[in-house]
Amino acid sequence: MSIKKRVLSFGTAILMLFFLQQSKKRDNDYHFENGCIKYTDGTIYIGDEDYLDSITELGPYDFKVLDDRSSNDPDLKVYDSYKIINPVSIAEVVDALLSYEDQYPSDWNRSKHSLINEWISHNIMYYFGYKTHRTTDVDLNNDDEEVYKIKVLK
Repeated sequence: MSIKKRVLSFGTAILMLFFLQQSKKRDNDYHFENGCIKYTDGTIYIGDEDYLDSITELGPYDFKVLDDRSSNDPDLKVYDSYKIINPVSIAEVVDALLSYEDQYPSDWNRSKHSLINEWISHNIMYYFGYKTHRTTDVDLNNDDEEVYKIKVLK
């Protein structure tokens, strides 16, 4: 792994751990209904491309999430994920996505910490202008679990 990737991974992990101390514990207050989940700052719309294309008006903290959990590499893609920079809010959206998975189980299998770490990593790269065409959205697919998993040294 290159020095840049190590520094980015380490910095992201430190930020995530710091802000996660302030995040809410996961609860079952998130309920997927009528194609969406409400969270503190807005609404998360989850569905296929046709459903998401039908949503034309979004609030500043509303998100579209493409549900591609039936693919070979199960995935939930959060469009315009760069709009949330507060790790506590990111953690809340991740909790909502995990609740969606609980409500509608699939082969999608990601840990909360790796999801948040991946999202924050994308945001850092986006705000530094690195590959913005790829870091505007975050693909939360199974194959990336190991890439963004925090490894604790013993």
